[in-house]
Amino acid sequence: MKKLFFILACFLTALIMSCGGGSEAEGGACESSFDCPLGQTCSSGRCVKPGSADDGSGEGESGSEDGTGGDGNNQGGGNSGGHDGDDQTDDGDVEYDEGPITGNCEPGKVQKCGYQGDPVTENVGPCKSAERTCKEDGTWGKCEGAVEPVYETGEELCTNGIDDDCDGEVDNKKGSCIVYWGTDDTGDTDTGDSGVIDVGYTGDYGDAYQLPIDAEICNDTCIPMKAECLSADIDEGASELCNQVDDDCDGIVDEGCPCSPGQTQSCFLGPKNYRNIGTCQDGVQTCKVTNMRATQGKWGECVGGIAPSLDKCDNADNNCNGCKDDKLCCAPPIDCAFDIGTATPFADKIIDGKQIYDTGHKFNDADTATWEWTLSQGPCDIVLGKVNSYVKAAKTQGELGTFAESDRKTVVSGVGLSQFKVKFRLSGSYKLHLKVTRENGEIHECEWIIKVESAGLRIELCWDKTGSHSSPTSGRDLDLHMGKDGKTSTWESGACYYSSKNPSWGYGDTQNYDKEGNLKTMKNPRLDMDNIRTAGEPENINVDNPNNGDVFRVGVNYYSWSDYDPSSLETHPVINVYCGGTLRATYGVDPQVTNFKNKNNFWEVVEVTWVGDYSSDACELNLKWNNGYIINSSMPSYTDW
Repeated sequence: MKKLFFILACFLTALIMSCGGGSEAEGGACESSFDCPLGQTCSSGRCVKPGSADDGSGEGESGSEDGTGGDGNNQGGGNSGGHDGDDQTDDGDVEYDEGPITGNCEPGKVQKCGYQGDPVTENVGPCKSAERTCKEDGTWGKCEGAVEPVYETGEELCTNGIDDDCDGEVDNKKGSCIVYWGTDDTGDTDTGDSGVIDVGYTGDYGDAYQLPIDAEICNDTCIPMKAECLSADIDEGASELCNQVDDDCDGIVDEGCPCSPGQTQSCFLGPKNYRNIGTCQDGVQTCKVTNMRATQGKWGECVGGIAPSLDKCDNADNNCNGCKDDKLCCAPPIDCAFDIGTATPFADKIIDGKQIYDTGHKFNDADTATWEWTLSQGPCDIVLGKVNSYVKAAKTQGELGTFAESDRKTVVSGVGLSQFKVKFRLSGSYKLHLKVTRENGEIHECEWIIKVESAGLRIELCWDKTGSHSSPTSGRDLDLHMGKDGKTSTWESGACYYSSKNPSWGYGDTQNYDKEGNLKTMKNPRLDMDNIRTAGEPENINVDNPNNGDVFRVGVNYYSWSDYDPSSLETHPVINVYCGGTLRATYGVDPQVTNFKNKNNFWEVVEVTWVGDYSSDACELNLKWNNGYIINSSMPSYTDW
């Protein structure tokens, strides 16, 4: 607007003087002192010598800031669109009349050309005056480089990390960017018409918009997504909000939503529009009951997964706002966006770190850096107390890495240990953390979720105490049983269990891995592991190719040769149900199965109805529950459900 005002003023005075023109002699027309010969100043539109009766320095009225007159103490008149003559103000885009060929200025001298913005904003943020330099012939060059305030509004100006309006506050939350901040001037949440607010740059999910190292070099054109959350006072227990996400961004998912005991679901700890963006991945939450008599439970905490975090220089979108390495303008030495893929039970999973670190050969030190791979606990560690995976350090330069277990985590580390090799016995989601430490101490880190998946129906049994079932002091052998309606008459006749590992249920063979890691033709159903005495081993039953509508029942039998001191033999089994590779339920964890300590005790767990083709994960679960888990003193009838 100020530029427009100045241009209009120039146009209206064009008949009596040129816009931005100069004068060689005293009394010549001028717009500012820059238009006058050396040693003269612009006063009331005329070039005069300083101190003369016409320069406005004496008593009497002179031009005020708005050009209508002043108090006489200001030097210069109201002839330059609102500034005094000493301000030397003009638009940075205007080409000034260079005046005489020689004698106007000292070559090389730099001079400010004034400032068109509000004076209080000058030298605040990026705002600054223009400058002009005296050329070799003694005449002034063009005024260049002025930066004036720009009102902060919209995506381009409210999310760029720059104080565009030069008010001393970057992307000001109390000014024109209040919609971006999600609050009004009173600090109240502003939901607008849609009921959705933007929590924006709160720090809860990492700083989404970081200042560039060099804006001219950065050239980051990616516009980050705003973090959207519903108002904090909403009821997430409402059915339409029982949706596996943290709608109000309070760190709790689906609070108040009803669920069936043991049921599990995917969950995401972060703004709903950040889900599965960048490095962000879902965790898992389990339906918990407060007491054994409860028929419905409430969702527990969301565990595992990867939530938004502060963005860093790693080629990945860590804060999950749609832009990787937000305005960091860097050349990352590590690629945390690398896709490590999924894994299959019993098959070797190998990750080549040289595809992740220093792929651009910036350092060429992959063989001298120290590599540390950390694998999180698995889905049965809550009862078994150890990681359920074989972890083998790959040989690098003839050396094996060191191996350790602590806090139910597996750590493999070593110099040059760039390859990570693991074999999983249990399905589920495991968090893998990589830390590369260079010889100079510089550290680069990444984190992923490894999903261990198997097609079809997979039932996994874990328990906390195993040992020789022939010993009178440690007989804690449990057996997993599964039957199919129409094929099974008792839990032993026509069922799949240790004594009948491949009953005939009419399914064809499939290609899969055996427990030794060999890919081969496998029968369905099949018990792939029968754990008798090895602590930490699971038992698993698989049907790779179930049909739509097939119904299966699952139970656990306490098999032991002795009833010696039953109080010391109590064990706590856990059943995990996977459909299409997705954990659909975990039974026995909360509350723990109790009084499971005598030979022939039998736990009727769940009935599973398969929905869709073999790759589906939409199975239906009917928990066997009556004031808690059903524990029978002896093996019941299969049809008694």
